[in-house]
Amino acid sequence: MAAPCLLALSLAALAAGVFAPASLAAPAPPLTVAAHAAAGSIPAPVHRGALRISGPFRDGATVVAAGLSWRAPALPHGLKLVSFAVGYTWQSCASGGKQCRTAADSTATPFAARDYVVGHADTGRVLRVTETATEVVVPSGQPSADFSTITRSVTRTSTTAVHAYSHGKAPVTAFVNGTPERKTASTEEYFQVTGPHANSADGPVTLTYRVDDGGWRSMPSSRVLYTGKLAVGPHRVQVRTANQAGGTTIRYSWHVVSMAAPAACRSSRRGGCWYAPHLDSKGRPMRWDWQIGRVTALQRTGGKAVDIYDIDGFLTTRAEVTAIKTSWQAATLPHPRTVCYLDLAWENYRLDASPGKYFPASALGLVYYGYPAERWVDFRQLDALKPMLDTRVGMCAAMGFDAVELDDIDGFDPPSTTGFHLTPGDVENYLAYAFNEIHRDGMTALWKNSPYLSSWGREYTDGAVVEECYLSKACFAAQLAGSSQYGITCTGLHGGTPCGWDDFTTDVTTHQPTGKWVGEAEYTDDGYVCAPGRTCPGAREFETFCKSVYAPPYGFTAVLFESNLDGRTFDTCPGQFRKH
Repeated sequence: MAAPCLLALSLAALAAGVFAPASLAAPAPPLTVAAHAAAGSIPAPVHRGALRISGPFRDGATVVAAGLSWRAPALPHGLKLVSFAVGYTWQSCASGGKQCRTAADSTATPFAARDYVVGHADTGRVLRVTETATEVVVPSGQPSADFSTITRSVTRTSTTAVHAYSHGKAPVTAFVNGTPERKTASTEEYFQVTGPHANSADGPVTLTYRVDDGGWRSMPSSRVLYTGKLAVGPHRVQVRTANQAGGTTIRYSWHVVSMAAPAACRSSRRGGCWYAPHLDSKGRPMRWDWQIGRVTALQRTGGKAVDIYDIDGFLTTRAEVTAIKTSWQAATLPHPRTVCYLDLAWENYRLDASPGKYFPASALGLVYYGYPAERWVDFRQLDALKPMLDTRVGMCAAMGFDAVELDDIDGFDPPSTTGFHLTPGDVENYLAYAFNEIHRDGMTALWKNSPYLSSWGREYTDGAVVEECYLSKACFAAQLAGSSQYGITCTGLHGGTPCGWDDFTTDVTTHQPTGKWVGEAEYTDDGYVCAPGRTCPGAREFETFCKSVYAPPYGFTAVLFESNLDGRTFDTCPGQFRKH
């Protein structure tokens, strides 16, 4: 049994000084989650039984991790469990459990990998499975960024080696890492298949595929096939696996439907929906602040006041939203407006994170850019994920937010990012529903990054948030014009598919007569844009950055932040504002 692994993430608690010695004249404050974790007082997940690998040890057969049952432990007073999940990692090893490597048929969904199909490359090797239970603990009774992830793992290595596939039996393969829903508006798809299960004595294996009634083609070496653009209507993919012993064919059929049209925002609140304008009453890009790394938003006053606060939906209360909108000072409005930040990746510390009710285990993909607490989500599973989307968007509406920002929408870029091989069409199908749901709940919607789909997103949303477009030289359509990715060729601003955020600020509508608002964030962490007042080479000077990105008529509300977005750094254009 592996020792429990403790990961305490509590920057907010550290900043508040919770580890300072308590005053002798005052009672000690309650321990934070991080303090409990540091003290070792949070018990790890509890298991019963003995782990074993059950099933035939043969290429192409299914084996199962069995014998263990897990439960969450009783927690110290003041703490609560927000998620609990059991995941599986499969390896194959040389005799004696040495020289282990990732098993041949592993998938992108560790929380759905209790069953394992033994791969051809596992032949002659022993199997090893590690079963890991993960609990995430937060303070009870309040929103919190103070959480701890506690895991416990059990590993079992078989003594039996994997036998070869039966001689003289036709080889087989299978679809892996998901398929499109039976009805989808995506007009293109990727399909992945496993390595063929076959006996080497039966000669080399050929993999071929065809889409609909097209000709048979050789499967790419990656074993990932692309359908090409598809028309509305029924479609089918077939994959044939063959050698001297014969051949087998697997099939998948689905139906492409028309994309849902953009839904208008409708609100029962007094004044209706609020649309963030590009320019404020003084003719400047409307000022904002982005504080998703704080439990309680930091108020900007005086010359630092802003009109828009973009804050974390899960870490905010209705009372805090009401206070911002009714009593806080704004830059040009009577009071600020609020944006509800929601992440479309799965995060294990959210209240809806336990795989099952809101997140099917099969929908959880690869780790998000090195953050073990986050995983990409399979957008193709829209019907299964609708309850999660509806609940999260409804939460924002119930708290009185004016708009919603959806993060991590770009899992198709590149297709291998998530483990599911998503296409732009998969993303558009998912987001059309999500943005329409936001509008149905009486809020406006903000696009996030993903410039290759921005001209599509402009039709469904009412503004945008973009990160580091100045650093990447991708703020304006002119900078990306002529580039081509994923079947999309970027045009100039007035072409058919502009890929820049000025496509939003110049989009004049009845509700936004000066165009749609865009908030642009650069980060101190990469050291590119210098702080105001510092002398730096050319384009790196803060004032040069502001002249390029902020300046009307097409410019954005440009701000220099720290990437943890905890409110400590807030250098906002134009350049006369000092560091706060």
